Amino acid sequence: MFCKYCGRQIADGSLFCPGCGNRLDSAQEQTPPTQQTPPSQPGSYPNYTPTTPPPAGGYRPNGGYQSPNNAANFSGYPMGWYKFLIYFALFASCVLNACSAIGMFSGMIYGDASGLVYAIFGGLRIVDILYGLVMAAMAVLAILTRQKLAQFRKDGPTYLLMLYVINMAASVIYLILVTIIVGDMVLTGEVMGQYLLIIVVSIVMIVVNNIYFKKRASLFVN
Repeated sequence: MFCKYCGRQIADGSLFCPGCGNRLDSAQEQTPPTQQTPPSQPGSYPNYTPTTPPPAGGYRPNGGYQSPNNAANFSGYPMGWYKFLIYFALFASCVLNACSAIGMFSGMIYGDASGLVYAIFGGLRIVDILYGLVMAAMAVLAILTRQKLAQFRKDGPTYLLMLYVINMAASVIYLILVTIIVGDMVLTGEVMGQYLLIIVVSIVMIVVNNIYFKKRASLFVN
């Protein structure tokens, strides 16, 4: 048997432990107490695998979101253009497209002569309304694109490129339809210059933004 106080092995039936001197219950054998010290190091657990907590505010593979304010996630790339887009350019695009839509719906683009213009060129009214609807849709798309970019959504850059493509295509189609309805009289140097500028700027923005966001594709993972 064993002493229940000190764990020493003693003769069966002993009333006292010769080691510690405590009185024993001879009717019950005692087993040596087991002492387990909780491991202080992770490696003491046989099946323990240490894990590294995810970075605060960063992307988490289990479905977390990239934080726009976490500069460490910018991977060293300059983000000035990105901030310009989400804090100014896309808001401005929304306002300008909304104003264009209002001008198309109301005929304000022709000033006081809108009634006369529509009386002479009846089909022009329909074209202006359709173009106004496109402008209104682009105003909404600009805000949606801004939100996707601000949240580092994977499809954010795609929405931005789509915004430029729609703007360019809508401008070209509108110019063609107006030319068909009104004739060559609409193709003044000023008008052609405005639409040519829209087309050139749209192409440049598509190319530049495509390159810009491809280099930062690892940031847009949400």
